Amino acid sequence: MLRRTATGVVAVMMALVAPARAQMADPSCKGVAVEWPADLKAWGLAAVPVTAATTPGGPPALMPGTPARVTLAAKEGVTLAVTPPKPAGEKTYAGIVAFTVPAAGPYRIAIDGAAWIDVVADGKSLDSTSHKHGPNCSGIHKVVDFGLAAGTYQLQLTNSRASTVTVLVVPPQS
Repeated sequence: MLRRTATGVVAVMMALVAPARAQMADPSCKGVAVEWPADLKAWGLAAVPVTAATTPGGPPALMPGTPARVTLAAKEGVTLAVTPPKPAGEKTYAGIVAFTVPAAGPYRIAIDGAAWIDVVADGKSLDSTSHKHGPNCSGIHKVVDFGLAAGTYQLQLTNSRASTVTVLVVPPQS
């Protein structure tokens, strides 16, 4: 965050990768220890910076199990693989990343902000199996589940009010 002081000096305050910052702004979360379910413990790791693609061809890959801080582009500059069912709002951001599933199973997509999530295969958006909010005070806005076969998928993120979001592709738990 940038702030100009009364003397005209610009103070720059930056947090290291802090995916929990959105919910941590809630005063009731101050000093709260998050009860992490086993599958979401990786959320607390440092996020890898990734710039999302603006077209479906060759998006950067996310590593399942590792959080990524994804930089999105203004929606006007993004060509999507599929049209999301929810129309994009004004001044929103979008982008495309990819991830590979080595074995079939239930995968989760966790995200720290309000954005539409589409998992795309063969030019079609896949149906989710469930969705829910993240644990209280965790910084996870929502978690969307998908039953996926082995293969490579595109993850479309649209209708985000923020130009960066933290995303975690959660592999099946043993």
